Amino acid sequence: MKPGFVSIHRYSIPFVRPVPVRGSSLDTRDGLVIGLQTHDGSRTGFGEIAPLPGLHEETLPEALEQFVSLLPALNLSIGDLSLSDAGQELPDDIFPSVRAGIEMSLLNLQSVASEKFPTFPGAPEPAKKLPINALLFGTTESVLAMANDYFRQGYKTFKLKVQAADPDLAVEQALSLRSAFGYDISLRLDSNRSFQLEDACALFSRIPRESIEYIEEPVSDPFLIPEFFSRTGIRSALDESLWMNPGIWNELPHECLGGVVFKPSRLGSFSRTLAIALEAEAEGIGAVISAAYETGIGLGFYAHLASAISEKPAACGLDTFRQLSRDIVPGSFDITKGYLLTESAYRNSLKPDLSTLELVETWTL
Repeated sequence: MKPGFVSIHRYSIPFVRPVPVRGSSLDTRDGLVIGLQTHDGSRTGFGEIAPLPGLHEETLPEALEQFVSLLPALNLSIGDLSLSDAGQELPDDIFPSVRAGIEMSLLNLQSVASEKFPTFPGAPEPAKKLPINALLFGTTESVLAMANDYFRQGYKTFKLKVQAADPDLAVEQALSLRSAFGYDISLRLDSNRSFQLEDACALFSRIPRESIEYIEEPVSDPFLIPEFFSRTGIRSALDESLWMNPGIWNELPHECLGGVVFKPSRLGSFSRTLAIALEAEAEGIGAVISAAYETGIGLGFYAHLASAISEKPAACGLDTFRQLSRDIVPGSFDITKGYLLTESAYRNSLKPDLSTLELVETWTL
């Protein structure tokens, strides 16, 4: 079955506070919602095309232009698609945000038409609950206050951003969190490749290695991660290296890794995300699905993806919804005791409220 109509809506949602992304500061989250509709108009599958400035190379206007230019030639069909092959008919050279949005809308249309959730061959029974890691930032006082609030809500995994510009603050905050919560929490650090090897080793050696689950991208050169592990005993997690250094997953010794962080809209293909994630899980390395400040459409889909990868998924980075002042999927994220109910999150994501969005274009296929 093929969809008969396509709609494109645009959203612009203010952040609760300016969000720093790779040297810049963003006040709003801007993106597109695409809807693929059946010929009789009874079913619509929505997807999100939302390149984030500073993360994606393509801009939103470029993504829109490419999607519209591709529409006449795309073979959009559903019926037997899976998470491992939804994009097999798409061109290889399209932008990752565009690919992710098209694959998402196709899988979602298939889901609402068949009343079956997206899956893949050999998939385990989906996890019903997904642990979420809470993002911490700010002064040490504010970090501890946020952590206390999250801990009372049931969160057990925390992610703390650290930067080479203020290494002493990173140590202070990490040690303060461990002092306050002992080993009742799991602490992840994220340095976004901001340290040179010598500085990273000197800094993180000041923190007891058993205090840290892993550090995302601890050094500027990811191929030095094995040396960092050898000298500190602290495991790393790959994030931006997955797209900045394609093939790195197969080039690093996996014993130095404690996690792999996947941003599907930046990697583009859900099949690539799935393939590496399944290998990581099989080796006991947590596959962490992470968002790029998408709306509930993308977050609900990512929650289902994470639940399909493992019966006991790693705590995922979907806490970004708190940074949006509103959402187009009301009530999509109801987190109880640090866990998200994946089935309800995905079902809600299929029914966005588009009433406040700008209709950009409609197409008949």
